Amino acid sequence: MNVVQLPDDLKRVIDRHLTKGHAASEVEFLADAVQRHALALDLDEAEIAAAADEGIADIESGRFELIADPDDMRRLKTELGGRLDQHMEQHKKAAR
Repeated sequence: MNVVQLPDDLKRVIDRHLTKGHAASEVEFLADAVQRHALALDLDEAEIAAAADEGIADIESGRFELIADPDDMRRLKTELGGRLDQHMEQHKKAAR
């Protein structure tokens, strides 16, 4: 196993997320963060622009959900995290 030394401020970020239950361990948290970052780097600018255009069209046509309180935000984060996980799995399969 490799050893990586992180600045204290990043270590505190990881510790905060572990305390909130976002990952079971530092290794799991960092592995997920690296995978998400790699996926973000692989996104094409045209894909990002198309997704933005689609989002704007949804808003203009009334297809959106108001986030009114912290519970709404938690639910949205959970839903989006699940979608991102699915996208990452599809991306991994396509890369094989």
